Amino acid sequence: MSKLFRRASRTAGSDSESPEVSEMRHNRRVRMRKEADGSGRSGPSLGFATSRPRDPLFYWKQNNLPFEFDDSEQMKRLRAYCRLVYAAHPIVGSCIDIYAKYPLLGMKLSCKDERLTEFYSDLFFDEEHGLNYDEFLVSMGREYWLVGEAWPLGTFNEALGVWDDEELLDPDNIEVQRSPFLRDPRYTIRLPEAMRELIRTRTPAWEYDKLMAAYPELAAYAADNVLMPVSNILLRQLKFHGGGPNAKRGVPLLYRGMRSLMQEEMLNAAVDAVADRLYTPLILAKLGASASDLGTEVPWIPTQDDLADFEEALDSALAADFRVITHHFGIDMAPVLGKEDMPDFTDDFDRIEGRILQVFGLSQTMLSGASSGETYAADALNRDLVTQLLTDYQKLVRRHYRQRALVVAEAQEHYDYETRGGQRFVRMEEVLEVDEETGEERIVEQPKLLIPEIEFRTMSLQDEARQTEFFEALREAGVPISMRTRLHNVSIDFDDEVNKTREEQIELAVEEQRTRKELYQRLRAEGLPIPADLRADFEPRALPEGQDPAMDMIRAPLMGLDPVALQPTLAPTTTDIAGMPPAGGVPVPGFGAQPVDAGQGDGSDGAAAGEGSAVPPESSEQRGGMPKPAALFKGAARMRALGRAYNAPVVYGPDSTVAPEHRRPHGRYGDPVHVGARRFLKIDAAVPLEKG
Repeated sequence: MSKLFRRASRTAGSDSESPEVSEMRHNRRVRMRKEADGSGRSGPSLGFATSRPRDPLFYWKQNNLPFEFDDSEQMKRLRAYCRLVYAAHPIVGSCIDIYAKYPLLGMKLSCKDERLTEFYSDLFFDEEHGLNYDEFLVSMGREYWLVGEAWPLGTFNEALGVWDDEELLDPDNIEVQRSPFLRDPRYTIRLPEAMRELIRTRTPAWEYDKLMAAYPELAAYAADNVLMPVSNILLRQLKFHGGGPNAKRGVPLLYRGMRSLMQEEMLNAAVDAVADRLYTPLILAKLGASASDLGTEVPWIPTQDDLADFEEALDSALAADFRVITHHFGIDMAPVLGKEDMPDFTDDFDRIEGRILQVFGLSQTMLSGASSGETYAADALNRDLVTQLLTDYQKLVRRHYRQRALVVAEAQEHYDYETRGGQRFVRMEEVLEVDEETGEERIVEQPKLLIPEIEFRTMSLQDEARQTEFFEALREAGVPISMRTRLHNVSIDFDDEVNKTREEQIELAVEEQRTRKELYQRLRAEGLPIPADLRADFEPRALPEGQDPAMDMIRAPLMGLDPVALQPTLAPTTTDIAGMPPAGGVPVPGFGAQPVDAGQGDGSDGAAAGEGSAVPPESSEQRGGMPKPAALFKGAARMRALGRAYNAPVVYGPDSTVAPEHRRPHGRYGDPVHVGARRFLKIDAAVPLEKG
């Protein structure tokens, strides 16, 4: 019966077995038949444990380690394991925190226009009313290094033209769909469980009514298996390319140390088993005596009552603080398990710890500090690897910020400019646009956007003291090294320090002259001798014969009272204007461009130039061809109108036959009106962008 049962069970489980396991089972049966003797009984089998198949992925399959990066279920289990290791493992948690926080040190914005720097700094870094990037970028970096990808979703305010909020989505609720015709993949998300439950149950009612009033399109995506398309502008994927350039999803950096982490868990299990036997041993107690031990002919065999009394006394003794057992004779007690000492696993744990640190390019010296004369520079290879990884992550953060800031710049009409003759002129750029219907390509000229650039501290893990000494030695040797380079990785703003130094020098010079003046006045009041330098500076002097006293007086000119010839030149002269190129660009509104008064542009209205007018004829001729500031506002208004027409919301009724997963993203999850309006709009080439 047992043979038939084993044969039936093998036959029933053969369909679910993998080819490798079936091959091993077949090889074992063949080996056993060959080693059987003539009597039909099998002898000792030396090859019972057959070798594993020659498959490099066999180890990963047998140990249930995920390696198919396009399988969503395997990636979910991998991310869950990485999050658990980060929360429980001290080394992994510290390394992830270092990678998430260290590259963001010294983060700041810089731009040639201080007002733009202040505006974008408040928008992205303010804790109360901004996006609070100081904390958000740390969370985004932790997600990037921990699970291999981060998914920031932004909420854009169309009325204000700024980002209201930015949050991180769970990668398990996102699907990536590649398209053979698009450069960027399409993103679809699954609504959070709480929101799906709210739509299905419609309780509480006031929350459901408010949600449907704001985002009615979400009602079609309440099912668990329905995914909602999201704009690539609002939702961005920051992916760690560990699975290759063609992988749709990011692979965690921690995957490189997966086997080391599994081996560490096995070592921990061994330590727990030994410690359990050592601190909770198995005690063998023998109760009774033989006839030889008693010196009689009859042995003493304890009854069940004797055994019960002894067990009760033993339990009481083990539970008490002061353990004493009182018995007459016939007791023999000895520990069966727990005699061995705790083995030393220090070398094994150090080896695994070193391999885990190598995953992040770190070493014991870089984390715990140098010892025995070692320096950080001794780990040159690790230092270079860490520097490269963190520098690449800084570039990734810079690109993410730039994509977010360009949307705001286009909505706020922050255009780049150049200064010529005391005025600011908009810089233009040419972009290639493709008609989506006809495929026609055309080059369109448009204003160039201006945003502040985000800056970080230069990544350098070298010994900063040695580097500073090296720079100073080169400076003394005559190498022209600037002060900015010498202040490398020093928390000192060079421009601020220059301004502070100038102000201090001015204040010191003024105070010094005030002191000399008070000294002169006090000496003269006391009738004491006055030094010659004080007399030369503060005593009146007689003018040479024939010199006009008015020529020696220096005073500030008075606007409107002094003759024109004595006033400084406040506007560009005819020579300056003649040197400007004909297509000088468009003056930036509010940045130095002055409007042209009526009747003075071309001389057609008002008094003629030179007749009852204070404006010279040359000025009217030159100002007649200058661009007008209102032209830029006209072009921006036209662009916004085209953007609203192109990005009109698509409304799907309840009777729509379009499947939810095929619907175009709109509303909160669609493109903002201003995103890509200048690049993807169907601008009519017959109506060029006005430049004045």
